[in-house]
Formats: sequence, C-alpha cells, structure tokens
Amino acid sequence: MALFLASLSALAFGGADFVGGLASRRAPAVSVVVTAHLAGLAVVLAVAPWWGQGGPGIPDFLWGAAAGATGGGGLVILYHAMATTRFSVSAPAAALLGAALPVVFGVAIGERPATLAWVGVAMALPAILLIGMAGDGDEDAPGTVRRAVVLGSLAGVLFGLFGILISRTGDASGIWPLVGARMASLPVIGAVALVRGHRLLVSGPVLGVALTVGAADMVANILLLAALHEPGLVSLVLLVSSLYPAGTVVLARMVLDERLNRIQLGGLALAGIGLGLIAVG
Repeated sequence: MALFLASLSALAFGGADFVGGLASRRAPAVSVVVTAHLAGLAVVLAVAPWWGQGGPGIPDFLWGAAAGATGGGGLVILYHAMATTRFSVSAPAAALLGAALPVVFGVAIGERPATLAWVGVAMALPAILLIGMAGDGDEDAPGTVRRAVVLGSLAGVLFGLFGILISRTGDASGIWPLVGARMASLPVIGAVALVRGHRLLVSGPVLGVALTVGAADMVANILLLAALHEPGLVSLVLLVSSLYPAGTVVLARMVLDERLNRIQLGGLALAGIGLGLIAVG
C-alpha cells in the first residue's frame, strides 16, 4: 500500500508541477507558489480534522514546519527553472537529487531494502536522469540545459530535505504536519516575493491555474504522507514519489510538443521496470 500511495503522489506531483510551470510562464514563479500554497493550506485545513483520529503534536508540527520551509524554497526554484528553461530537464534534475538524498538517509538510519529492491533503485535513479536528457535544440540549448540542471539540482536538494524531515512525523499526527509545512513555507516564500519586488498573489486567468496547482500539490503531499505512515521503507517510498518527472515530461510532450528522444523514452521504460522491481522486492 505504501508504494501504491507513493506512485499516486508521484502522478499528482507531476501534474501539479507541469501546470505550475505553465503558470510561471505567465506570472512570477514566486507569486504562483504563494497563491498555490494558500490554496493548499485551505485544502489541508479542511481535510485534517477528518483524517484519522490523531491530533497535532508540537514535535510533529515542528517537523512539518521545517519540511515546509525547505520544500517551499525548492518549489520557487523549480517553477522558476521550468519557466525559464526546459520542463523536461529541470524537473528530472530536481527529482534525481530529491530521490538520492532520502536513499542515502535511509541507509544511514539502518534501512536495508531487499536485493531485488536495490536493483530497482539502481534502475530508477539513472532513469530519472535519462528522462531529462534533451535532444538537439537551438544554438543556446547547451546553456539553457546547464541552467536547467543547476536550478533543478538545487531544488532537488531542498525536496530531498523535505522528504527526510516530513518522514520523521508520527503516524498519530495524521496530516497535521502538512498544516505546519504550509504555515512555515508561506512566510518564507512571501518574503522572497517582497524582496524581489513581486506581488504576493497572482490575478486574472493565472489565479485559477495557481489555485488548481495548490490543490493538486496538497493532494500529492497528503498521499505522500499517508504512504510514509504505512509500513514500509522511507527510502523506497520517497524514491517512488520522486518519479514524478515521468508525468511532467509526458504532459510537456502532449501539451507543449516538447520532443522526447530515444534516451528519454528509454528512461521512461527503465523507470517503469525499476518501479516494478521495487514493488516486488
């Protein structure tokens, strides 16, 4: 069940990031994230009282707040990268680091996946990178790709920290840690918006898009936290949830006509096989 929920969270994250990247091409990325996080906060506040029988404990709330501060910063960087570079490079670069850090953390705390699961991990990590390998483009494509990799990798480090921190919350806390996450991320992102001279909230047609992004992103976070609270290895759950670039890249191909080369298609296939091995293992 943990890996199934993690897979659903990956799909939701992929869709949210794709739409968020689109919105960030029409409005400042940081303003999109602030608006989206307000929508996400509204969603989790509506759902949390009905989720399980637990309550908000201070330690779990603080773990969530720490996770929110790092994850919010990662989203700002990723949306900026997706708005100014290639979707199909920045998102996989972020996911690779976001997946690798929790795997290292899991080993450090004593997690020992089965051999077959390790084979799946060994396939899934390079698959994330292969998915992000862009084909030939314009003359400035190499510089654009390098920028996408750098920004995506920085976002990935913050996403990895988010996963590690949120995984420290207890099962009895339900999804209240996500309330703490949003309450912590909003001031951080809002301060970034003000320092850079942007409006806190988007308006016009982009508003509805940003609200949709926030709701979808919160659904993804709820699914991820539910997966982490199920029996299973934290490292594998976070790795599976990091396969979201597959959805982002496919949507970029369908909607934006961003071409997928053979290497990217091979990466998608490798990710699918790796996910299957992790599930079986």
